[in-house]
Amino acid sequence: MSDLKNRIVAPSDLVEDQGAKILIYGAAGAGKTTACATAPGKILMISMESGLLSIRDRQNVDAIEVKEAQEIMQIHDALKSGELNYDTVCLDSISEMSEILLNYEKAKHKDPRMAYGNVQESVTNVMRAYRDLHMHVVFVSKMEKQNVDNVLLYEPKMVGTKLGQSITYFFDEVLALRVIEEQDDDGKNVKNRWLQTEIGQGYTAKDRSGKLDPFEEPCLTSIIKKLGFKTQEALQQEAVNE
Repeated sequence: MSDLKNRIVAPSDLVEDQGAKILIYGAAGAGKTTACATAPGKILMISMESGLLSIRDRQNVDAIEVKEAQEIMQIHDALKSGELNYDTVCLDSISEMSEILLNYEKAKHKDPRMAYGNVQESVTNVMRAYRDLHMHVVFVSKMEKQNVDNVLLYEPKMVGTKLGQSITYFFDEVLALRVIEEQDDDGKNVKNRWLQTEIGQGYTAKDRSGKLDPFEEPCLTSIIKKLGFKTQEALQQEAVNE
C-alpha cells in the first residue's frame, strides 16, 4: 500500500511527463510533414513515404526511413530505452505503416482474411506503444473521403474499416489539416492552411484539452504550449533557476 501512495500525484504531473499525443491528417500536399517539423525541441521523423523534401533544411529534425515492419518497433525500443534521445517523434505516416504491416502479414499467411485480422492487432499495438512513450508523439495520416447519404465525410485513412473508425480514440488531439480559400485584407482570394480541432463540415476532429480554438495555425510548438506543456526552453530555464 505504501508503494501505491508514493505513486499518487497530481494529474498535471502525469500529463507533463507523458507529453502531447497528436494525430494530424489531411489530403496529399496539404503540408502534414511540414506541420510535423514545427513541433518543439529535437524531432525524429520516422519516414515511411519518402516525402521529406519540404523539411530538408530543418536543423532541428533528424530522419530515419522505414521499409520493413520489424524496424518500426526497433526504433520504438531505442526511443524508450534512451538510446535515441528526442523531444518529439513523428510517424509519417501511419497510413503507410499499416500497409507495411499488412504486407508483412500477407507474406506470413496465405489466407488474406487472417492477414487483415492480424494487421489490425499489429497496428493497434504499434500505435499504443508509441503513444505511451514519454515524449511528444505526432502521428500523420492520409485522409479518406466517404460519401454517406450524399454527405461527404473526411477521416484518417487506415487499412480496414474497423481500424479507421477506432484510430481517433488513441489520441488526445485529432487535427484535420485543411487548405481553405479566404480573402485577405485587399479582398484577394488566398489559400491558408489551418488545423481544425473540432468536428464540423464533415471533418473528424477532437480537442480533449478544451484549450484550442476551432481552427489553429499549423504550428505544433504553439499548439503544444497552448495545451499546457512546457517548452524545452522553459524546462532549461527552470533547471538554471534551481
